[in-house]
Amino acid sequence: MTTKATTLVGSLPAAHRERLMHVAREVNIPQGTRLFEEGHRADRFWVVRTGCVTLDMHVPGRRSPVIETLGAGQLVGWSWLFAPFVWHLGAEAMTPVRAWEFDAVAARLLCQDDPVLGAAVALWVGQVVSLRLHTTRTRLLDLYGPYGSGPAP
Repeated sequence: MTTKATTLVGSLPAAHRERLMHVAREVNIPQGTRLFEEGHRADRFWVVRTGCVTLDMHVPGRRSPVIETLGAGQLVGWSWLFAPFVWHLGAEAMTPVRAWEFDAVAARLLCQDDPVLGAAVALWVGQVVSLRLHTTRTRLLDLYGPYGSGPAP
């Protein structure tokens, strides 16, 4: 699920987007490519232009379950913004992906140098995290909630 408030275009005013795009580059990511691994250093992030990326979680002794699938306009990775800058999940391109790849250190420096931009980026990423938490909670209720615990008809 994507809302306008969680996309780069919907969240940041044009001037802020333009500044942030200075630390981005266009990339093509082949299907099956691992973008990052849980526990590794978060030194970049992506905004998907086309294709889809899955987020997964390491489970010892089992195949990593897919937590969420992200598509066009969505942010891939938020761990780059919060110390200790380590990925909380893993990510893989499930299809060929075209994306903007951002240098996390350069983006953080831009945010530090321009507090208004920094606040806008923090709000954007916070909205993404909030939506994903809500989506995850809903999925958990569907999986583990007692029968009949859903919303009334």
